[in-house]
Amino acid sequence: MGKIEKVEKLVEKGKTDKLAAMAQDKDKEVRLAAIEGLGKIPLTEDSQNILIRMIEDPDPEIRKAIVTSLGLSGDSYVETHLRLLLSQEKDAGVVAAIREALAKIEARTGGAD
Repeated sequence: MGKIEKVEKLVEKGKTDKLAAMAQDKDKEVRLAAIEGLGKIPLTEDSQNILIRMIEDPDPEIRKAIVTSLGLSGDSYVETHLRLLLSQEKDAGVVAAIREALAKIEARTGGAD
């Protein structure tokens, strides 16, 4: 079984800790699959923190995937981090993903803005 298939099995089983570990794999495709997989299942506090720490990745595609996953499973804690990131991010694609993630979180939590 390849790593991508392993990621798919971990998503099915809801194994956030193992997915969070695979989100740091050397293979970009495995990282992307694990990051996207984390967005499909409820994030634990640990996996949220791992994704938030990874948000400084030099690759905009990775940052965009992280932001998207955080937006799918995020809460007010994640919202705070995304708002800070919005003021710092330079890549237009990532900025758009941050705005979309914030909109999803606000729709779910009844945002304060």
